[in-house]
Amino acid sequence: MSADDLLPAGFVGPAPSPVFFDLAAWPIAFVRFPELDDEDRLEGVLGGLEMLLDQKVPFVAVWIPASHDHDDEPHEDEIASNKWIKRHREALNTYCKGYVYITRDEALAALLTDRIATISGRLFQFPMKVVGDHEEALQAGELMLAT
Repeated sequence: MSADDLLPAGFVGPAPSPVFFDLAAWPIAFVRFPELDDEDRLEGVLGGLEMLLDQKVPFVAVWIPASHDHDDEPHEDEIASNKWIKRHREALNTYCKGYVYITRDEALAALLTDRIATISGRLFQFPMKVVGDHEEALQAGELMLAT
C-alpha cells in the first residue's frame, strides 16, 4: 500500500509520508515529529507540510513530540526549518487554523506552553494548544477549524 492509498476524500495530489503524517481525520492532520535517526526526517515533515498547504483549505496540525528535546535537533536542521517557515509563513497563517501538541509529560507540556507563549502572535497568527491525548487533540482541532 502506498501513501496515496491512504488519502482522505477530497485530498488532491501526492500524500505526505505516512511515517510522519496520519490524515485519517483530515482536515486535522496528526504529524509525528521525527526522531533523530529517522530517514528523510526533515524533508519528510517539511515536504509533507507543503502537501497540506498545497490543498489550499483550512487544516489543523496535531504534533506528536519526538523522544528527544527540541534543543537536541541538529543545528543545520534547525536552520533549514527556520528558512522553510520564513518561506511558508504566509501560507501557514492563511490555511493552518491551529497547532495542537499532544503530551502527557507535565514537564514537556510546561516547556511547550512556554515556547508557544514566545512564538504565538509573533510568528504565527493561529492558536496553539497543548493537550494530553488523541481525543482532546481532535476536540481542540475541531474547535480551531470552527472558529
